[in-house]
Amino acid sequence: MLDVRDIPELDRKKGASTLERVRLEDVRDPEGPSFAAAYALLDSFFGPQGELEARETLQRFVRSPILDFGGGAVGIYHLVAVWAGDQLVGVRDCYVDIDAAHGVCVVVLSHSLVVPEWRRTGLAAVLRALPVTIARAALAERGLELPTIVAAEMEPVDPAVPETIVRMVAYGRSGFLVADPRRFRYSQPDFRELQGAAHGALPLLGVIRPVNLPPGDLPLEVALAYPRMFHACHRTYLAEDRVAPSHAHFLAHVGDGPVPLLPLPTGGDTLDRLAPLVRGAVLPLYPRALQGPDASHGDPAAELAGVRAMWRR
Repeated sequence: MLDVRDIPELDRKKGASTLERVRLEDVRDPEGPSFAAAYALLDSFFGPQGELEARETLQRFVRSPILDFGGGAVGIYHLVAVWAGDQLVGVRDCYVDIDAAHGVCVVVLSHSLVVPEWRRTGLAAVLRALPVTIARAALAERGLELPTIVAAEMEPVDPAVPETIVRMVAYGRSGFLVADPRRFRYSQPDFRELQGAAHGALPLLGVIRPVNLPPGDLPLEVALAYPRMFHACHRTYLAEDRVAPSHAHFLAHVGDGPVPLLPLPTGGDTLDRLAPLVRGAVLPLYPRALQGPDASHGDPAAELAGVRAMWRR
């Protein structure tokens, strides 16, 4: 299911070794035990954060994985469970979003989770690379060659939440960059039913791995495909007024011309790359309605100092 050449070189040896110890299952039965176990694992982490679709929604996507977004654009959903013997040790779900009319493919990394005892084994790198192989097969099946990016959504960096720092470093090691949030003001509808915040959204960073694009900034037409395809999927299970504010805010600020792609850190010596990605730098770029249920943040410089201090611990 995974071509090990799709794992970036920094993580390839460890990832290939891990692949020999696990079994990857493309979950196809929405009523089966594999789906139940995979959804429960994702829900344990992403559910409380408002970042997981309802169980019924993902069951529908597993049952009918080709999603019609209109205008010839489709999304192909995959839910992959990773087993070590009988133990579920990781889950990845993703969408291969093919927009032939606009000539672009956006591989959406929806959720990924590795159980604690399997972290730092290379499994997370496997799950970051797996959608590249899946996308290549989907395009080849349709006889298409399109500019392709792998796209993730990440919370702004919070020094009080070490996971937000660790994830950015891990993605940096896996060849990902981040769209400059000053131009790329993406947000996602909050999937929780929050009293008084029915139309709220979560500000998220666009973390991107170009697959077959020339080096440099992200062409505007490819940058525009990111929110267009994410929000097209959201519209399949949310009312338009839950999605429209996020999309309108993005379009109002993306401007003209290529969007800068900023490097992510690959270790403790490059943590300064997180300066534009901390909460204090990102949240003021959004109106309150799109800042999520907790809009608290500190001074960006102080938050970056907190990131460095956390990393040293």
